[in-house]
Amino acid sequence: MTTSHFTLDMNTPTNPPAKNDDATSRCVVLFHQVGNSDHWDLMLEVQNRLWTWRMSELPTINQTVTGERIIDHRIHYLDYEGPVSNNRGIVKRVRAGRYQWVQPAENRLAILHFDKETWNVRLEHENPIAKISRAS
Repeated sequence: MTTSHFTLDMNTPTNPPAKNDDATSRCVVLFHQVGNSDHWDLMLEVQNRLWTWRMSELPTINQTVTGERIIDHRIHYLDYEGPVSNNRGIVKRVRAGRYQWVQPAENRLAILHFDKETWNVRLEHENPIAKISRAS
């Protein structure tokens, strides 16, 4: 496996697409069981990779949680559940949906649409932390 699909820059990317279409706007939340460091991974499909943020908890209505930017993941995690290679735990999909960019500026907002809820993800330019809230 090559690492050409991944980026090691953990800051918020400075070049999100100007717009999405149905083929490139998927998102997923995975519960990642890793022994004593279980967490959730929020993933947005962007240009054939998944921008990923690690969360210690899921947002509830009117509560904001932070997501820490981690390495981009392979696109297959949009549909994958099961063991992670090299004994790195197990992932289970807890949300899947679509998203759209609202603000194409330095501080961007992505609106995520899941089956029965909507999340807002605020990305600040060159900051590895995302502010994630549940709107409904």
